[in-house]
Amino acid sequence: MNTIPKIVAPWGSYAKAMVACAYGADEVYVGVPFTSLRMRQNKIKDFDELKKTVKAIHARGKKALLTMNIFPRNADIKIFEKTVEQIADVGADAIIFSDPGTFNIIRKYLPKTPLHLSTQTSTMNWQAVKFRYDLGVKRIVLARELHIDEIKEIKKHVPKIELEVFVHGAMCMSYSGRCLLGDYLSGRPGNKGECSHACRFKYKVWLEEERRPGKLFQLEGDEGGSHILSSKDLCTIDRLKEIIPYVHAIKIEWRSKSEFYVGAIVKAYKEARDKILAKKKIDPAIANLVNVIPHREYRWWFLFNALKEFPEGEGNDKSFGFAEDKWLMTNPALRDSATLRDECSTTLKSAWPLFNRNYFWTFTDQYITHNKKKYFQIDPKEVIVSWMKIKFLSPDAMGELTIMDIVDEKGKQLEKANCNTWNVYVLADKKLEWWEILYE
Repeated sequence: MNTIPKIVAPWGSYAKAMVACAYGADEVYVGVPFTSLRMRQNKIKDFDELKKTVKAIHARGKKALLTMNIFPRNADIKIFEKTVEQIADVGADAIIFSDPGTFNIIRKYLPKTPLHLSTQTSTMNWQAVKFRYDLGVKRIVLARELHIDEIKEIKKHVPKIELEVFVHGAMCMSYSGRCLLGDYLSGRPGNKGECSHACRFKYKVWLEEERRPGKLFQLEGDEGGSHILSSKDLCTIDRLKEIIPYVHAIKIEWRSKSEFYVGAIVKAYKEARDKILAKKKIDPAIANLVNVIPHREYRWWFLFNALKEFPEGEGNDKSFGFAEDKWLMTNPALRDSATLRDECSTTLKSAWPLFNRNYFWTFTDQYITHNKKKYFQIDPKEVIVSWMKIKFLSPDAMGELTIMDIVDEKGKQLEKANCNTWNVYVLADKKLEWWEILYE
């Protein structure tokens, strides 16, 4: 292909937008208030904040994609149109939409803005892609159920269309996220941006043998319950080379994830993409960031596994799913650090994240001068104390630093700080740059 595949990352808040930009995303997407499927997770609640963030993204040479992909009912059409009218001057580089009923509304107020079709439409064949392309859609975010061979065929039949595929993140148990379970259990429609993650709930499952009606046997689970609907996570970093020749953009999924998640995953996939295109060796320490963030057990899912092979093949053949052991064996630097996986994992069968690492977030453009030294503001998510060693991740480096001193905004020394401590500033033994992520 002639273009470098864009890395598309989420930015549910101003801070996450800046992280995504700093760590290597080419395009960042956010749910527009009232009209996106990420409405609940979206920290940008008003149009002034939206405009401010888009402006900041553009100042960093990146593109801002606005998601308006709910499936509105009759009662929602007026507010949808009003919202489109309000964002008409925000400066979006593209609108991601789903419902064909919203197409004309978006075109009315944004006639020249490129339109991207959301994965919610479950676009799975080249005829459907061509139909949307002929209507004027610039990019299709393909259904996550597609195999790589199907993507190749779509590109062959509709070569001028931009194709975007998910390469990392959580998966839904419903067709490309079109879930009705939340509506039924909690009255929160996932198709209108109020997903309650019903597939992650704990369920008690009972078995009844047909000749013994009324005699129920409970299906046992692990300590977290029986997560019969909870899917494993998608991770394709070890097979990205097979994807990028056929797509215009690779997309990272998130739901309620941290700045740490956004920065680490963007950095890992940018490293992989850039080195693959340059035909150079991928830095295993950077690629291994996919294992450093909290995650469920990884799989390639349908991209490299035929539907007919599930579920029988899963777990029985090392060729199925994410080959973490193979990845470690073929990368000595990763193999030598494999203990981090052993130390942090709970169980490979867990539906919850395999491990959690404490992370601390610093806004390094905000600082005070105390004793002729720069103390940078930090918003600690966990307890921090002086002389504590913390790992750091920046757009250009990885390593470890020591917190040498902690003060408040007036320079008063603090013994410790936590998430309830306001206006915390720290002195570190390393020079802090821009949007540094600190984690333990």
